[in-house]
Amino acid sequence: MFKRGGLCGLLFFFLLCAQSAFSQVVIKGRVTDAANGDPIPFASVGVIGLNYGATTNFQGEFTLHAKSMSDSLFASVVGYKKRIKWVDKKLKTIELDFQLESATKEMAEVMVYSGENPAFKILRNVLKHRAYNDRSKLESYEYSSYSKMELDVDNISEKFKDRKIMRDISEAVKKFEKLAGDDGKLVIPTYISESISKFYYRDSPQRKREHVLKTHIKGVGVKEGSVISQLVGGNLVANYNFYQSYVSFFGKDFASPIGDTWKGNYTYYLGDTVNVDGHVCYQLDFDPRNPMDLVFSGQMWIDTTSFALVQIDASVDKAANLNFIDKIKISQELEQTETGAWLPAKTRFLIDIEEITKNSAGMLLKMYISNKDFVVNKPHPLSFYDLASEVAEDAKEPDPNYWKFARHAPLSRQDLIASSLIDSVKNLPVVRSYVEVAEIVVSGFKKFNNIEFGPYINSFAINKVEGARFRLGFRTNANFDKNWIIRGNVGFGTKDLVPKYSAEVNYLFSRKKWTMAGIRHSYDIERVGLTPELIGDNKLFYAFTRWGAFSGAFFRRESEAFFTTELIKGLSITSSLHTRSFDPLFRFQYRLNPELGKASPVQDYYQESFVTLEARFARNETYIMNGNEKITLATKRIPVITFKYQRGIKGFLGGDFDYERFTLKAHQTFRLGLLGRSDYTLSAGYTPSNLPAPLLFPHLGNETFFFVRSAFSTMNYFEFVSDRYASLQLNHNFEGLLFNRLPLIKKLKWRFIASSNILMGSQRKSNQEIMKDVNNPLKSKFLDQYAFDSLDPNKPFVEVGYGIDNIFKIFRLQAFHRLSYLDHGNPQRFRLMASINFAF
Repeated sequence: MFKRGGLCGLLFFFLLCAQSAFSQVVIKGRVTDAANGDPIPFASVGVIGLNYGATTNFQGEFTLHAKSMSDSLFASVVGYKKRIKWVDKKLKTIELDFQLESATKEMAEVMVYSGENPAFKILRNVLKHRAYNDRSKLESYEYSSYSKMELDVDNISEKFKDRKIMRDISEAVKKFEKLAGDDGKLVIPTYISESISKFYYRDSPQRKREHVLKTHIKGVGVKEGSVISQLVGGNLVANYNFYQSYVSFFGKDFASPIGDTWKGNYTYYLGDTVNVDGHVCYQLDFDPRNPMDLVFSGQMWIDTTSFALVQIDASVDKAANLNFIDKIKISQELEQTETGAWLPAKTRFLIDIEEITKNSAGMLLKMYISNKDFVVNKPHPLSFYDLASEVAEDAKEPDPNYWKFARHAPLSRQDLIASSLIDSVKNLPVVRSYVEVAEIVVSGFKKFNNIEFGPYINSFAINKVEGARFRLGFRTNANFDKNWIIRGNVGFGTKDLVPKYSAEVNYLFSRKKWTMAGIRHSYDIERVGLTPELIGDNKLFYAFTRWGAFSGAFFRRESEAFFTTELIKGLSITSSLHTRSFDPLFRFQYRLNPELGKASPVQDYYQESFVTLEARFARNETYIMNGNEKITLATKRIPVITFKYQRGIKGFLGGDFDYERFTLKAHQTFRLGLLGRSDYTLSAGYTPSNLPAPLLFPHLGNETFFFVRSAFSTMNYFEFVSDRYASLQLNHNFEGLLFNRLPLIKKLKWRFIASSNILMGSQRKSNQEIMKDVNNPLKSKFLDQYAFDSLDPNKPFVEVGYGIDNIFKIFRLQAFHRLSYLDHGNPQRFRLMASINFAF
């Protein structure tokens, strides 16, 4: 009887449990930012009037179980307005999403006592334990990674909705208006991508590699190019480490709340302890001392035992000294490895770009990266890291079954609707037209399937020598051939009617070592001291030098054969063979036998043939492949150094001179803490040979009103020439350090900049004798004559500059003062120069 009663009691107990379980209400949903749809982690969700609640995870998702229900639920989190929604309490399963609007950050009541902020002790322990917790201290690490990137149109005005392009996609837009929710703003996706990759890092020497195994790219006007396939991997561009003093992106350096400068940049508030994935953590809120500085606001969670950063939500709002930005947000969740160091398990990056005008729309870039299967301190051989970014041959081949199992988490409902919308929009004629125009503006080329025409900035110019100059150029791309590259252009002037042309054929042997060979032949008009090899990569400045008086012009016929390869990671070697002519259109003569003085015969042209050997060292340079070209992403810590040796050979291919030239150049950009960012270029050159002035080192002057970093701003074109020289060009941007602290000016977001250029140089007497008395420093109405003067070896050329950057967000205005050689010719003692500088 007892056993039977016990059995009945046990059965009754299980029935009660089952009834209780079946009577539970399950509420699932997601909490997101109403402005951009970004998930909000650690938001509180609860039943009004009852003690049932839950907290959102890193994805902003929550699941709440309640034994009884009221008629409403709430969602709240610091920095957002509390939101209440009504529900049908009779339902047993409820799906409910919350969209929260930003609000002025309100802290709970804080009791202030004498003594130190209790958060400071925790932060000092974070720095003390950094050597153990920071992943950069590992010998190596690697992991599997899933990345998702999305580009949206947001902040859409009513007037913008009335445009034809928006009316054509109105049906698709309605779906997203519904998805946005009660308080959410309309966000229209234009691009979405996914990738599966393996990421590898080695510390000594520092190397990175990302091997993209699979990509899925879908976008309005997006071609499945190699650049996008590499960038969607994400780990090369969004591998943020808050243990570093500064977190860098888009060319800006943001002070980390757990970096060395934490105390001077932030105020901190210690909250309650929170359980984050099994780790009991201190919650620390942080706010900038000066909101206009490049700093964050947000929350972070620090492990109470190891003092490691477990999770962080860091935001930058529009008050900061940034352009075109409404908001930047980085959320990161870290996972502890077997060595104790923490690696990023999940990262979410968002940048909200403001609308340019009131009647336009803004842009929203979202990136999500999930990492797993961590392997630490098992480095690969150095050669394994030679190619920083690599895309598998079959990476872009569609395979739905692969993605079904490869994703670290299923696609959300919003992701699926975004993909559907892009399919319906991307082939509309009006959309294709917008995309094509934007592509031409950004790249400078009009692209067809396997050939591109441009660049447009070189297509037209007007000068006194050529009249109206027309030029048509082209280049092939990787669709034409993965190894062969063909470039060329043709042009002529309406005044001189002389045809100009250039043709080049290259062959790419290896992308891993970037090994390439090629030949080139050209015939064109150039200017002394303003040739491409002196100007460098500043294509815009070179295009402007084609306009105007065009003094110092000469025709040049040139042939070149070259070979380049990367011997080891960071060290590139280039060898080449050249022959080229100098046929001046101004009065130019040099003595063939200067030792005879005025009795020496003179010549007004020359031919040179030479071989060149160039070594370029960029130790930590990271680059990706753009078809048959490579794009540098970053070079850190040490300068980029280039050494070039040039040997002229008399009698070979008509060369008139035997000579040697040595040049050395170092360039570096670096952070100076709170003072801003500096860059310098250190150059030196020497030739022991006796040569006409154009074959020495003509120093780059600038007679335009446009600032050029590599030029001397108060020096005239070919005002000075040296056979030995050393120069230092230094530029510093204080960012908002000074103007951010001036009450009326700080709203303009101006940035103070300073420059200094110093040049030491000279010519040996033997080189001066070659040009003596045959080129007088006189100018007539018809002919230009130049002295090609030498600098005093004991007197440097010095100029200093200062100015304001970020005027109306894109203009830079700089003033330069010439401090030496004030009586030389017709000097430009003071110059006011402008430039266009697109920067965040």
